[in-house]
Amino acid sequence: MTQDIDYKQVAQNKRESNLAKIPKEWLLETIPTPEEQPNVNEYLSTIISKKEQEITALSATQLQQKIKSGELSAYQITYAYCHRSALVHQLTNCLIEIFYDRALERAKEQDAHFKSTGKLTGVLHGIPISLKDQINVPGITTSLGYLAPHISRENEIAICHNENKDNHSLIAQILYDQGAIFYVKTTVPMAMLGAETSSNYAITANSIDRTKSPGGSSGGESSLLAAQGSVIGLGTDIGGSIRGPCTQLGLFGLRASSNRFPYLDISNSYPNQITVPSVVGPMCRYLEDLELVSKIIIESQPWLKDPKCLPIEWKSNLEIDTKKVKFGVMPWDHEVMPHPPILRCLNELQQQLSKNGIQADLIEDAPPVKHSSIANLLTDLYTCDNFQEITKFCELSSEPHPDLLKRSFNLPGKVDNLYEYMDKVEIKYKFQQAYDKYFNEKGYDAMVVPGWSSTSWTLGDNCKIANSYTRYLNPLDYTVLTIPVGKVDERDVEFERKEEEFGSVQDKVNWNYYEQKKYLGMPVVVQLVCRRYQEEKAIGLAKLILNVLKKN
Repeated sequence: MTQDIDYKQVAQNKRESNLAKIPKEWLLETIPTPEEQPNVNEYLSTIISKKEQEITALSATQLQQKIKSGELSAYQITYAYCHRSALVHQLTNCLIEIFYDRALERAKEQDAHFKSTGKLTGVLHGIPISLKDQINVPGITTSLGYLAPHISRENEIAICHNENKDNHSLIAQILYDQGAIFYVKTTVPMAMLGAETSSNYAITANSIDRTKSPGGSSGGESSLLAAQGSVIGLGTDIGGSIRGPCTQLGLFGLRASSNRFPYLDISNSYPNQITVPSVVGPMCRYLEDLELVSKIIIESQPWLKDPKCLPIEWKSNLEIDTKKVKFGVMPWDHEVMPHPPILRCLNELQQQLSKNGIQADLIEDAPPVKHSSIANLLTDLYTCDNFQEITKFCELSSEPHPDLLKRSFNLPGKVDNLYEYMDKVEIKYKFQQAYDKYFNEKGYDAMVVPGWSSTSWTLGDNCKIANSYTRYLNPLDYTVLTIPVGKVDERDVEFERKEEEFGSVQDKVNWNYYEQKKYLGMPVVVQLVCRRYQEEKAIGLAKLILNVLKKN
């Protein structure tokens, strides 16, 4: 371990350097405590101009139209998002890299181009996009939740596992070529391992309620998006890292099947673990924006540059026949019962779909495979080195393992050799076969399941909340889309369950954690689960669900 490095000072220096990149007129004189002002949007509505509030409330699709009509400029939009993101960061610690000067200069260039030619630079001309701190941008540090990259360039290269670190990640290059404006990178927990977004750099708070967690590992993205500090973000997901944060903040997030979207030149922990690979995908406030950016990425034919990316064209004309579509709605998996508001929203959704002539079966039987068994397999795979990589990278800065990871150290990898690893691969294949058989027998086009076992939790309490509803879907490699369907309200009272009704010890701990008064107004989000490589279908079915909810 490097004894002469004070990791706390490294973290403090980084926090101060980020604040120094924020214009002085954007710095808050006093920051209210989370208890004084829990909701970031409510607070910002008192200090941001009405014009900027109107800009950041629009979808990217709406912003496109206003740019084309000349009603808004790229600079106006970028300025509004830079300003708001700076304020959100001061209240939530959601940013790790800030490069407003570069973003505003690009916006000016785009405005000049549009003025002189009458043409946009691309489909995303003038649209600010935030990036999780795995996505590489030339000249901007990538740190993956470690402090060492903020000490030296050599450390950054070692940790990022990426010889092309000085280039855009391919997915970022695709969006950049279409006019996207990058302006910030968002926080992650160390090594992207954690259901909260905390590290030795900072603890990121939920922007809807700052006393609560934004989830992880894309929690910086989710907190920024929900506070309207971003309109489109890119996250990654290996166990729920897009879907969990979207669930906690009421967002749309797409966990595409592996290698549908390009992962080329995205930095990652354990980058060569390919049995259950991490995937990259969009996180948005509006479904239309998620569809827009997904279509742009696939229509660029990324498989021509990323050999792992599958050559599957985007299906723009996919139609959903409401008379033939069949949903299976699963309120719980018989292992961990989600909290009352989630149960209510799932049951209401099933009833509303049926009322509108759409077949939606209420699933009352247990899943074909215990979800905990699939989740445990995932844990075995990404902890099989007993955290040696993490320990090695921590030593570069003398930083300790954060508490979030220490709790994981009681889950040592159970893979001692290649033979055992291959056995895990076979088990994954059998799990996939069992679930595919279930889909075939039931005839489901999609399942609707809880987004999480809770709508949120107090910062630091993630160990009390079960996360089994996201993790089992990664080894299955299904396409999954999060959909906000409601909010916690006065109907969601606590109710007791008998001891024999609990599906597991974790079920009891999770259930007893719920207190209605703590969660009033928090979003309720479900997961729409489709078969592998059905991203377009998932979006189409999500539109159908939203239309039904709108009617009711």
